[in-house]
Amino acid sequence: MTGNQNHDDDASSSSSKTLKNFDHDGVASWSDVNHDVLFLVMMQLGVVDFFAFKGVCKSWSSFAVSNMNIFMASKPPMEIYFSMEANEDYWCHLEDFGGRTFKTILPHSTWRRCVLGCTCGYLILFGRKKTQDFLLVNPITKHKLYFPHWPTYVGVDDENFRGILVFSRSTSEWVFVVLNRNILTYGVGNENRSFHISGKQGWNHVSSTLPILDLHIFKGKIYTLDTDYCLGELRLHLKSKQKGKCTLVKTKNFPKRNFFDLSFPPLLVSSAENLYVISGHAIHELDFSEMKWVSPEKTIGEYAVFVSRLKSSAAIKPKSWAGPQTQCYTSYDYFSATDESRQGVFCYEGMWYFPHDCSNVNLLDE
Repeated sequence: MTGNQNHDDDASSSSSKTLKNFDHDGVASWSDVNHDVLFLVMMQLGVVDFFAFKGVCKSWSSFAVSNMNIFMASKPPMEIYFSMEANEDYWCHLEDFGGRTFKTILPHSTWRRCVLGCTCGYLILFGRKKTQDFLLVNPITKHKLYFPHWPTYVGVDDENFRGILVFSRSTSEWVFVVLNRNILTYGVGNENRSFHISGKQGWNHVSSTLPILDLHIFKGKIYTLDTDYCLGELRLHLKSKQKGKCTLVKTKNFPKRNFFDLSFPPLLVSSAENLYVISGHAIHELDFSEMKWVSPEKTIGEYAVFVSRLKSSAAIKPKSWAGPQTQCYTSYDYFSATDESRQGVFCYEGMWYFPHDCSNVNLLDE
């Protein structure tokens, strides 16, 4: 066999393999689109369109799943609301800035109450009647976490409820910290893939000198804000028999009472690098180098701050978002979720869902 014959055979074989990737009309299969091109297309989609993209074929679905974290981190917040029919699971509605809505059912939510608040992308479902437990469901990934029976002497109140979900590296367990009606407790649970697996039984009460208004996790530590507007740090002591305790964080000053908007209770909000306290449109930043509250003029200018009375708040740099919406934010902006009524659904006083939290895990620094 001559060299030319060998080359011709290779070319023929290559041509045959190429033709297999085309249909009878000579059009390449969607599953064979170059991944670099596919990535560029995917990053221009909204969250709603992403799931249509994911359903085109097995190849695209695999590609979307492997790049989901990058995609979600590039998307701005979405407003969230719920609907349901009698004795059925909840429908969760996520609406983006373009008015496009992603609708998905929340598994095992029948006879549960949606307690507002987002923790690492999970929604909080409280078991009514006899169970009085917590089921946390991620509406994007459908992953679930379970925390057992809540103390019967405590009722869940929407406006005074706060939840923090963290993962303890020292014990390899999920810890759910709950603030409700100024009562602070925490429980331990496991990944709940079959829904019937439960973690350790019981909830631990946390003592504090003054009632707690808010709690927030920032850089591996859980911070609290009490009724004197003093900052505290919550330590859980998971590896010992000691119960959790709030200790005051020593600062040189604290926001004055006239700083707060009485119609909008103060909230702790953070960006990746800074911790803020917000009340209405007023905002202060904690300068950790000086340990004092200061005006955030030097840092807040590049952030958009999304707030809600119902603890789904964050300060985010719009430059991290893909697409043309980044042009809308050139300085500090403030967005409050609305209570616009929607036909056929019940909508609380606004709550944000942050796609970048969908697969994030808050790691507890112990």
